[in-house]
Amino acid sequence: MNRLLRTFFIALVAAGFLAILAGGAALLHLRAAQSKAEGAHSFAPIPVASLVLEAEQGYAVAERFVGRLEPAQRARIAFERSGLVTAVTVEEGEAVDTGAVVATLDTAILEAERDRLLGQRQQVIASLELARLTEGRQRVLRDRGHASEQRLDEARLGAVALEGELAALDAAIRRIDVDLDKSVVRAPFGGRIGARFIDNGSVVDAGTPVVDILETGRPQARIGVSPEAAAALSPGAVIGLSANGRALQARIAAIRPDLTTATRTIGILFDVLGEPEVDFGDTVELHLSRLVAAEGFWLPISALTEGERGLWSVLTLQPDNDGTFRIGQEAVELLHTAGDRVFVRGTLRAGDRVVASGRNRVVPGQQVSLAAGEG
Repeated sequence: MNRLLRTFFIALVAAGFLAILAGGAALLHLRAAQSKAEGAHSFAPIPVASLVLEAEQGYAVAERFVGRLEPAQRARIAFERSGLVTAVTVEEGEAVDTGAVVATLDTAILEAERDRLLGQRQQVIASLELARLTEGRQRVLRDRGHASEQRLDEARLGAVALEGELAALDAAIRRIDVDLDKSVVRAPFGGRIGARFIDNGSVVDAGTPVVDILETGRPQARIGVSPEAAAALSPGAVIGLSANGRALQARIAAIRPDLTTATRTIGILFDVLGEPEVDFGDTVELHLSRLVAAEGFWLPISALTEGERGLWSVLTLQPDNDGTFRIGQEAVELLHTAGDRVFVRGTLRAGDRVVASGRNRVVPGQQVSLAAGEG
């Protein structure tokens, strides 16, 4: 009897153990199926925003160059001789016409010397008249045989010597007249007086500056531009400038043939048209747009991925047979940046589809789909 109970108990335990094993196996199978379904759902193609590439033959470069407004002519006027300044007739900022008197020197000594020379000239003229009369009389006497050839030569050459002395006096008087004229400083052109350096009563040497004068009738702008930009400009062309927020119209007056070493720019001189309400020395800006010939594509900056050693790449969409796409990767070279767009060239082709944004959500080789609304 005990043996029978023992056998029954063992059979019961074995049956329970088998039931437990069967239930565990079923539970494991169910969980595996659930995990497979969840995995299949997590690897479903995610939608990405993309764009189709269009080939371009170049890109426009917006350039800004800065210069200054300056007078067409500017002169620092000075006396050409030394002396006492008797008058400075202009003030800073005053408008003057061409030939207007700016300053004068004391000319009393020059005028006295001129009067002395004029008196001496009168004496020489009288002596010359007498010498010519004497020459005439000696010629008559010689012809009659009452005077020698020697006396006639002395009279003739005496008159010649006096003529030379008269010419020297005339030259000395003209020299005095030149000094008198140079004792007055006049405006070489119409404009406005800038800085004033001397006052009445000053004793100055030759070359001492009196005033600065600026021609205001023809303001000019001098701007240095790049050689590439200068090659697209030509003298006579009318171009828009700006100064202190004001728009100006200017005509290209000259393009220098040399390159400024310090700035690597070419100087261009503009004649400002009209009467601009700007001051000399104001900053003037020139804005130009230049087309650079290059084959490539425009992309949003968000489409770029920075690689190693300064390289860049973009993610492409390669179509699969089931209507989805596979992520690829192509290297590109960055040529130009304009706002939130970049112009690139590389291993791309026209018609390729690239990931426009959200590139951090996908990796090369991943299966994706197009975002809603993209065909």
